[in-house]
Amino acid sequence: MSSIIELHGIELKPVVELEPSSFSTENRTSPQGSFRDMPDAWDHYWRASMADSGITEINPIFPGSWHIATAEFSTFNLEKYLGVIVDDWGGLSSLDNRDSRPVLNGGLALCSKDSGVIVEPTCCSDLGDIANWKAAVAFEGEHWETLWIGHPWLSMKFRQPWLLLSDLHESNDPVERWAVKPDELGHAVSAAEAELSRLSKVIASVLVNCGYKGDAVSMSLKLVGLDDE
Repeated sequence: MSSIIELHGIELKPVVELEPSSFSTENRTSPQGSFRDMPDAWDHYWRASMADSGITEINPIFPGSWHIATAEFSTFNLEKYLGVIVDDWGGLSSLDNRDSRPVLNGGLALCSKDSGVIVEPTCCSDLGDIANWKAAVAFEGEHWETLWIGHPWLSMKFRQPWLLLSDLHESNDPVERWAVKPDELGHAVSAAEAELSRLSKVIASVLVNCGYKGDAVSMSLKLVGLDDE
């Protein structure tokens, strides 16, 4: 276990993704470099794009990220955010399209009290990925199994008493990186579910205020990925 980082005080933060191009109303040139090399420039670009849609005084989970912890949303910013997202989907009526799956983009950011954000959701992930983390709590397989958080993804395997997590990868050869105690992960999942449940109640109220005519409670649970829980 010497080469594996043991994580303690872990947290799974529900986050949503606010991609600048969806919120910007002006033609802006994005920074010419990665967010890891130019976090301040990307943060400025992101904040300016958000401000175009009236979203201000909000912070990503780290400078340069496009993910916002759901707990950080004011009701005002949540209304602005949902307005842009639902308009992109085709308006309120699109939510009831039987061929659509209205779940908010984002997922769960794995954090620890010592190291901050360990892994944030990757491409093509959404809040419904909490089901994958919930399954991970009870996983006892001895061989690598995918833990989907988007792509690249994590893999997991159990080695008593630890759940081992790989580094992010898209290959068939995961590399051991972190170890967590399943019971600690279970507590983190429960806390994340509680936050998503809280969020769904606020979203239901926003939908009603925006004129949504369907079942706002049921739809809000779908949006936060808890409809199958």
